Amino acid sequence: MNESETYRVEIEDPRVTLKTTSFKAERGSVLHSGIFNREFSSSFVAVAVAAAVLAFFALRHELHLLHYVVAVAVFIVVLPLARIYLFKEPCLETVFDLDAESVSITLRKPFGGKSIKRPLDSLDDIRISHIRIEPENPDAVTFVKKISLQHGTVIPGFGEGKDFYSVELRFDGEGFVILTTGTESEAKAVVDQLRRYIDV
Repeated sequence: MNESETYRVEIEDPRVTLKTTSFKAERGSVLHSGIFNREFSSSFVAVAVAAAVLAFFALRHELHLLHYVVAVAVFIVVLPLARIYLFKEPCLETVFDLDAESVSITLRKPFGGKSIKRPLDSLDDIRISHIRIEPENPDAVTFVKKISLQHGTVIPGFGEGKDFYSVELRFDGEGFVILTTGTESEAKAVVDQLRRYIDV
């Protein structure tokens, strides 16, 4: 089994499985990635549920220490549950079944996952595609950098272009991205490993 922070390759003869949480090349937001992340969203839900419990108690009784203890307990329980079930990162799982001679690509997420299946002999190629995403608004980047410097804060990588290397399966002219990385060497390592087991 090969592992990285964002993907895992499992080889269990006659199946080769690639699992990843990184399968999109998209423009990131400093605010979104730095502040509004999954942990923050889970905390927000936990606070909202705890506040709702307190409001329920307040409507029926005068609030006492026990009510606050219950609200804190609700927060502690809801926080990890929200992170695990509501804000779980989507996972893309690609399975090459050499016995069944099929390739299945399954998107697993808390709500509305989907799956496709193709015959292995319709797989034309496993290739790497590259895309570079530049900031949309250079003036805004300059402004934010100026403000952050005034506050003595530096945002690493802010305003720089990002390179993405995607591992793509081609089936009769149809393409499916199964992994996206920030380095070409990582994408190439995955392609080389898959090609050792899959004849394309």
